[in-house]
Amino acid sequence: MLTLPLLVAILAATPTASALTLTLSATETPYPGVTLKQYRTSSPTTDVWVAEVNLCAAQIHVDATRAPDATQSTGGWGGDWEVSVAMNADFYRTSPVRVYGDAVGAGVRWPSLQTGTDSSYSAEWYYRDYGWFAFGPDRVDYTHTKWVKDNAASFGGALGGFAPTTVAPTPPNDTIALVSGFPALVVEGAPISCSSPTASSCFPDRSDMRDRHPRSAIGLTADQQTLLLVVVDGRTSRASGMYGAELADLMHQLGAWQALNVDGGGSTQLWLADRGYVNNVSGNNSGAGTRSVANHIGVYTDGGPARGARAGHCETAPVCQLIGPGGDVLDDAGACFQGFGGPAYWRTESGGHGGSFRWTNAFNSTSPDNWSWFRVHLEEAGEYLVEWHGVAEYAIFDEVRTVVRAAGTDHTTTLDMGGRDGWQALGTYTFAAGGDQYVAFYDDHAGSVPSNQHIISDAVRLTRVGPWCGDGACDAAEGCAACPGDCTGPEELPANGVDDDCDGVIDERLRPDDSGGPLPDSGGGGADSTTDEGSGAEGTGAGSDAGGDAAADGGTSSSDEGGAAGAAGDASPAQDTGSTGSGGKGLRIGAPDGGCGGVGLSLALPALVLPLLRRRRSGASPR
Repeated sequence: MLTLPLLVAILAATPTASALTLTLSATETPYPGVTLKQYRTSSPTTDVWVAEVNLCAAQIHVDATRAPDATQSTGGWGGDWEVSVAMNADFYRTSPVRVYGDAVGAGVRWPSLQTGTDSSYSAEWYYRDYGWFAFGPDRVDYTHTKWVKDNAASFGGALGGFAPTTVAPTPPNDTIALVSGFPALVVEGAPISCSSPTASSCFPDRSDMRDRHPRSAIGLTADQQTLLLVVVDGRTSRASGMYGAELADLMHQLGAWQALNVDGGGSTQLWLADRGYVNNVSGNNSGAGTRSVANHIGVYTDGGPARGARAGHCETAPVCQLIGPGGDVLDDAGACFQGFGGPAYWRTESGGHGGSFRWTNAFNSTSPDNWSWFRVHLEEAGEYLVEWHGVAEYAIFDEVRTVVRAAGTDHTTTLDMGGRDGWQALGTYTFAAGGDQYVAFYDDHAGSVPSNQHIISDAVRLTRVGPWCGDGACDAAEGCAACPGDCTGPEELPANGVDDDCDGVIDERLRPDDSGGPLPDSGGGGADSTTDEGSGAEGTGAGSDAGGDAAADGGTSSSDEGGAAGAAGDASPAQDTGSTGSGGKGLRIGAPDGGCGGVGLSLALPALVLPLLRRRRSGASPR
C-alpha cells in the first residue's frame, strides 16, 4: 500500500495528461435513449467514441454475457442476443474462459471458477483487485476496486457505493448484469491523476496503464441516470491510444462521476446493431482482425426479449407495481415481469390470463438460460398464498425449478406444470414489506429432458392469508390507531373486550340519555363489576330507555340494555340465558354469584329482544 503523502502527490499534482483536449466530430441518436458521439483528441491525437445511454429512457435495459464456454467477438455476441449497442468488458483468460473480476449475465452469476473471485487464482496478480458496476431492478450499484478501498483516506475518508469497506463483495441477489474492471479512473467525482503518466507511482495496481494503448472504459454520471460506454483507438498512424492518466482525464471530461478501466488493447470494440463496429477494431488488434473476448456489456433499446417498455435501471423510477395488503395479480404483460436469455427462445401466444402469455423450453443444463421472474413489491408484510396461472396446451414440463424469494429467503421447489390450466397453488410464504422478492421459473434441469417440454410464464397471484388491515374485521392485533378502517364502529358493543367506537374506553356503559359517558354504579347495594354497558336497577315497572317491558311474573326490568340483580340470583355463568329472580327469563351477564345486591347481572327479557335494544340504541325504532 502506498503511503499517504505519496498518494496525495499522485492525486493532487498537476498531471501532464491535463493537456488532453476534445473536439466533437459527430453526434447522433441511433436509438431512443442512446446518443453516439465521436471525438478527435489532441495531446494525444486519437479517435474516441462514446455511447451515452439514458438509463431512465423507456425500454432501456442493460445485460451482459452469461458464463461462456468460449470467447466471442463483441459483434457476434451482440447479434446473437439482439442488443442495440455492445462493448467488450472485463479482462480475461482462457483454459478455462474466465474474467479477472466478478460477472453476471442474463441475471445469473458466473461460476466462481470462471471469475477472479475463486481462491484457485489467489496467486494471480489480479486476484480480487477489481471493482464493478451492477445493474438491477430500478438501480445501478457500483463497488470500488481493492486499491481504492485500501486507500480510502486519500479520497476524503468514507466512500460510498456497495459494501464500501469490503473487498470483492458478493453482488446484490437480484443483479441482472454485472461487469468488472480496474483500475479506477474516476472515484466519486475525483479523476485519478499523476505527476507523470509513466511514473511507477501512477496506477500502482496496474503497470500497463503507463503505456499508450487502445482503451475501453465504463462510466456513470453522478445522478446514476447516464451510462457511458467509451472506446479509444490506438496502434495506428491515425490513433496513438492513451495512457491511463489520459483516460481518467477523458472520462472526467465526459461527465463520469465513477469510472473503471476495462479490457482494452486489441479487445477495444464498440458495436451497434444498425451499422456494426464504429471504431477501428482491427487496427487496435495490430491489424489482426477482430478479437474474440470473454464477456461483453449490451444495451437493449426496444425492451429486449420479454422485457416490456419500462426502463430497467432508473434510480428515480417508482416500483413496477405496489401490491396492497390483500394481494394482487402480476401478469407477464405488466412491468414487474422480465424474461432473460436468448430472444429467439421466447415465444408469445394469445390467451391465458390477461390475453397473452410467454413460453420457452426446458433443457438439460447446469445453469439457467431462458428463465423469467415476476418481481414482488409489497406494501405490507404478511403471509401470502402464491399461485401461478397455467394454459394446459403449453404448460408441459413436469419438473420446473421454481424459486420464491420472500423476506430474504429463497424457497426452491420443483413444479409439475404438466397440463395444468388456470390458477395453481405454489404454496404459502411469509413476505416482507418492500422489494427484493420474486417468483422465478427456470429452464435448466439436471437430468435428460424430452423434446418440446414447454415452460409457461403467464401470471402470478398473491392472496393474503389471515387477517389484515382493510379486510373489514377488527382483529386482536389491530386497533383504532393502527387500523381505523376496520376498528372504528358506530357503537360500542357490550362485553367483547374491544373499543368499538374508538373513544379510548373499552366496553364502556352508556348513560340513559345515550350521551356516551360512563354511568356510575347503580347496582343494589353491591359493587357492580359487570362488563356490560349498563346496570340494572331492581324494580317492577317498565325499564327506562331501552329496557322494554317488565319481565313476566314479577321479574325485574333492565335499564339501558342492562339487567337487574336477580332477586334470588342463581349461579348461572356469564352471558348464559336462564331463569332470574322469581321466574323471569333473561340474559345473564357478569359473575356467577349474582344474588340480590351481588355482582351478577340478569336481563329479564326474552333473548330476541336484545337485537331490538341495539337497534334502538343506534337510532332505529324496534318493530
